[in-house]
Amino acid sequence: MSKNVNKKIGIYILAGIILLVIIIAISVIATGKKVPQSGEVSNPTFTDEDGKVYVAAFLKEMTENNLMVDVIEFITDDNEEKIRELNLTEDDMPDGYYIYNPDTETIVWKLDAQTVYTFIDWNGDFSDSEYPEEYTTTDVQEFKKYIETYENATPGMPFFFQIEDDVIRLVLEKPFA
Repeated sequence: MSKNVNKKIGIYILAGIILLVIIIAISVIATGKKVPQSGEVSNPTFTDEDGKVYVAAFLKEMTENNLMVDVIEFITDDNEEKIRELNLTEDDMPDGYYIYNPDTETIVWKLDAQTVYTFIDWNGDFSDSEYPEEYTTTDVQEFKKYIETYENATPGMPFFFQIEDDVIRLVLEKPFA
């Protein structure tokens, strides 16, 4: 074979290798974007009317150092994209929200001495109020005592959490209609 033929073959091989690398790079980039599967929560954050961002979750178990939770997606009527995606109707959201929880996988978040607990003192056990009143404490034992007022120490509604470095900074109970 002549030098020109060898040169052409070398150029074709090099072009093929470059094309293969480009195809692989595009595939990696395209599949690297995580697309939520049908059974997982795609956006567990919830932004309230004041612009504060929380993660919504059902509280499943509590110790002095940890909370075991089941993260959910708290969908409000202003999340039109998610409402379309799940084919929700007004009947699905009579109180202006929908709790999307396709699985019951639990995770553990840490508590520390700076964790703030804000909950509704329905019976005045903590605030001595005759009416339900929001109560705030940093005392984990006080919060644990409140959680134990629920059947099986498992509230039936989600709480809202602010998390920083896997440590809970704020636990918030909101009243539900």
